[in-house]
Amino acid sequence: MKLHQLRALDAVARLGGIRAAAREMHLSQPALTKALRELEGSTGLKLLDRGNAGAILTEAGSRLLLRSRVVFRELEYAEMEMRQMAGQERGRVSVALSPVLGQLILSKAYRTFNRQFPNISLRVEPAFTRTSLAAVADGRVDFAVVLLQGVHAAANVVVEPWFDVAHRVLGRAGHPLGQRATLDQVLSQDWALTNATAGGQFDLLAKLCADNGHALPEVIHEAASTTLLVALVSGTELLTFAPMLNAATLNSGETQIIECEEVRGLTRKFGLLRRADSYLSPAANALKDEIMRLSLDHVSRMPPVP
Repeated sequence: MKLHQLRALDAVARLGGIRAAAREMHLSQPALTKALRELEGSTGLKLLDRGNAGAILTEAGSRLLLRSRVVFRELEYAEMEMRQMAGQERGRVSVALSPVLGQLILSKAYRTFNRQFPNISLRVEPAFTRTSLAAVADGRVDFAVVLLQGVHAAANVVVEPWFDVAHRVLGRAGHPLGQRATLDQVLSQDWALTNATAGGQFDLLAKLCADNGHALPEVIHEAASTTLLVALVSGTELLTFAPMLNAATLNSGETQIIECEEVRGLTRKFGLLRRADSYLSPAANALKDEIMRLSLDHVSRMPPVP
């Protein structure tokens, strides 16, 4: 089997006939027919049924075409990768990244990415479960790295868990509850979350309440970014959840962890969301791999959460 023969089969299948396929490939009809006959000879199978209405793939032809298109995509991917690595192709990579994780690894990931692909620009937006799933599904971002709690299966989105992260209750420094409280005490407070009705932090809170037979807090506020959430919590009596990716920053001068026995087992997965029906570009794939490498390296060096 030769590549030009497989491309001829693809053209006939897409266009429905020898004449149109030959025109698209800038070949004579006899030359295209010869390529198809050689392909059938190499497989020992009939690949096309030819008739007055055009050409239709046989079952063997359909199976071969399915495999061939994977080869075509890989070749296109390889060509794009070589152009991007040679700095000959410009473009953009758009990603959604957990703000907490981004603070830890984004600048390091960018430096490696920029050395490999100096002509590719980067767009980064904060990743939250509810909004990032839609952004990946409709192609607004190439991929998202996010807390996977509340992510439900979608036909065109791949969910790839990377690592588990423990969560703790977070309040302002000097919160009246102190540094340790009961579940009744923390759930009697008003809360602020990045998702106040479904997905992400809300699902964490809902699970905590359901597992312990407790009603949800009466008031749950929503802050659309982690920066706003921390600003809100650090100056009020509100509580929130924080992933234990960088415990030192949580016990800063503005906020503190409030230990609660029932919350100790609240561990959720961080991971990747990407479209199932398309390849990541070489630049996007390289950035994804570097973010994953740095994330797993950071998690592996974290001390165990008590």
